[in-house]
Amino acid sequence: MSNKAQDCFHCGESIPTGFVDTVEIDNKARDMCCVGCVAVAQAIVDNQLTGYYRHRSEKGARGVELVPDELRNLQSYDLTEIEQEFTYQSGESKEVILTVENVSCAACAWLIERKLATLDGVEQCSVNTSSARLSLKWHHQSLKLSDILLALAQIGYKAYPFKADVAEQNEVANAKAYLRRLTIAGLATMQIMMFAMASYFDVGGASSLSDGLEGYFRYVSLLLALPVVFYSSLPFYQNAFSALLAKRLNMDVPVSIAILLAFAASVYATVSEQGDVYFESVCMFAFFLLLGRYLEQAAKRKAAQSSSNLLRLIPSTATLIDANEFSSVPAKTLKREQRVLVKPGEVIPCDGVIAVGRTSCNEAILTGEQLPVSKLVDDWVFASTINNDQAIEVIVKEERDQQLITKIIDLQEQAANDKPKLATLADTLSQYVVVGILVLATATYVGWYFVAPEHALWNALAVLVATCPCALSLATPSAYTAATTRLQQFGLLAKQGKTLDTLTHINHICFDKTGTLTTGEFSINAISSERNTDEILAIIATIEAHSNHPIAQAFSSHYDVLLEAKDVNTVQGSGISAMVEGCRYFVGSQRFVEHHCGASAQHSPMECSNHSVVIFLADEHTIIARVELSDQIRSESNALISNLHDQAIKTSMLTGDNSANADYVAQQLAIDDIKQGQSPTDKLTYLKDLQQQGSIVAMFGDGVNDAPVLSQAHLSFAMGTGADIAKSSADIVILHNDLSAIAKSIILAKRTKRVIKQNFCWALGYNLTAVPFAIAGYLPPYVAAIGMSISSIIVVSNSLRLLKVK
Repeated sequence: MSNKAQDCFHCGESIPTGFVDTVEIDNKARDMCCVGCVAVAQAIVDNQLTGYYRHRSEKGARGVELVPDELRNLQSYDLTEIEQEFTYQSGESKEVILTVENVSCAACAWLIERKLATLDGVEQCSVNTSSARLSLKWHHQSLKLSDILLALAQIGYKAYPFKADVAEQNEVANAKAYLRRLTIAGLATMQIMMFAMASYFDVGGASSLSDGLEGYFRYVSLLLALPVVFYSSLPFYQNAFSALLAKRLNMDVPVSIAILLAFAASVYATVSEQGDVYFESVCMFAFFLLLGRYLEQAAKRKAAQSSSNLLRLIPSTATLIDANEFSSVPAKTLKREQRVLVKPGEVIPCDGVIAVGRTSCNEAILTGEQLPVSKLVDDWVFASTINNDQAIEVIVKEERDQQLITKIIDLQEQAANDKPKLATLADTLSQYVVVGILVLATATYVGWYFVAPEHALWNALAVLVATCPCALSLATPSAYTAATTRLQQFGLLAKQGKTLDTLTHINHICFDKTGTLTTGEFSINAISSERNTDEILAIIATIEAHSNHPIAQAFSSHYDVLLEAKDVNTVQGSGISAMVEGCRYFVGSQRFVEHHCGASAQHSPMECSNHSVVIFLADEHTIIARVELSDQIRSESNALISNLHDQAIKTSMLTGDNSANADYVAQQLAIDDIKQGQSPTDKLTYLKDLQQQGSIVAMFGDGVNDAPVLSQAHLSFAMGTGADIAKSSADIVILHNDLSAIAKSIILAKRTKRVIKQNFCWALGYNLTAVPFAIAGYLPPYVAAIGMSISSIIVVSNSLRLLKVK
């Protein structure tokens, strides 16, 4: 883009009188309007990225706006408690999605990606120009997030963490803009068709249109077509231009060529009064293409409706209790440890625990389960769920950015940016298809030029339109969007795009026992000890208070505030030890306590007739007590295992429990293989052995000790009630306790794969069928436009069927 002498080379604004400063770009001094633009332009030159100025189609934002006061506080993004609100841990790396201001064209994406590639520690970065979003992965030990944001600011781009609610607002605005363009195209098409019909049928006789009316109709059609070509069709040109600048081809390239060529040829025919005009075909093509895009957006919005509902259901205000006084405050301003009142029928405004009252909550928006969930004092409640019965007072435990619904939406966005292999294949295939379309259209034009020149252009345009790969581009993403949303409706939160792909190949699933196949809600059945029972339970409760294992919860009611556990040491999968009142105690499995105290238990845990789980309490000299606990098998576990066997999927149970209860659970559920007394290392070794044998393995767990094996599995599930580290390691988090959703997810994944194949077959089949007719001249451009649009609508509609999978 050229600059006037008095304009800033970087931002294009007028240079203030008296300000003189330049930056040497491409061996020429370029005038700048302020010190901000000087700094930005110099940073681009210093990083050898001056190609940006040659490729850009829009001016950069003014430099002074790109270095705001907040940059002085960028280091705050490096604080763990702030950074963890919007970043995701991935091994030694972190991932984040950033919204980037002033991204106007493909050159901006080129500049940002190459600038970040120069930073030591950046592993992967990708800019989406249409959404102005940057997906970033970096090694956080060698590079801080503040350094990345500062590097972006230095080349003229302000970035900040992506917010789902802002994205939703942008999607709504984008949908409205498409609807305006579609409306204009539709109205213009109807009017132009009225004039075209008169030409087609010549209702007044052979000479009626030759008396000046035909020329009049053409000029009126030209005027009506102008807003369609230069306003309604503008998104096609923008996308095509951005792709060409990035040296890529997308489906908007042939679309733009078809619209502009047909319009230019019709204008020439109108002015020269020679040849036919196809204004109606141009407008109809644009209308049906816009209709297809609008329906595609509507499908995506419908598929993402669950996330939108989550955002909309959070109340804007909350009733704050302060010194027994009630006041209405914005819900997003609530802080930890504040207390709020939630009346019956109201939506809960925060994540927190009940301090006063008992009620039931409808958590369907999070879990998909419509049955009310009973809530007592100290139970957690979640923002966007509904308080059904009684007024309750809730203590805020998580602020807005850390609430469960916010995390769900962020993870969905992360998964959406993680393209599955089929989606990547479709993108790659579309580029080759576009090349083939352009070559085929050119060949059609050349061939017809020597046979019937008057038909050459229109037959070539028909080929461009009929073979447009719109449906092919929609085949995979529309299906994955619908399927991912259906997973969320099942109460399954998929964190990666590979999830559905991997689910179709799973042939072996390994389960942890406690809290997974069983409820994990232990109760004490019997205690064998020569010491006072209350004393024994108090000691165990004091030590187990430092554990998040489900067994620990069975002793919580016996906790004695006068006792204190010191020097706590946890051995994952075996037990826990601590100093209590000057004595070292050990709580755990028989093998664990015998190893530390050197004594043997008087009764083996295998002697339990009621299949209880048995733990022992010992000091450094002897075993003090033997405690039997019961843990019920989940009601859904039997059906799940049976369903998996019906799908020829093998099952194994890996548990640290070495008691009769483990054998009992495995026998009751007819699990194929059971490994007892498994440490985290043992579980990991077993899983690796299965993988080396060629099995595609999924792992199901909920404890801290399951984190390593969850990371190793091809696909991993974690209970939403499980440990945070397990949930962070898993690919799918189950937001409720209904295990039947696992079998449903596998069926959904297989059906998704089938739908994608159907979409591909239809899209390619239609194009291959339409091509011969278009080349032969039997398929007018407007008919090709209708067929192409119908093809896209069929693909999207077929994908939406996945939302009804049960």
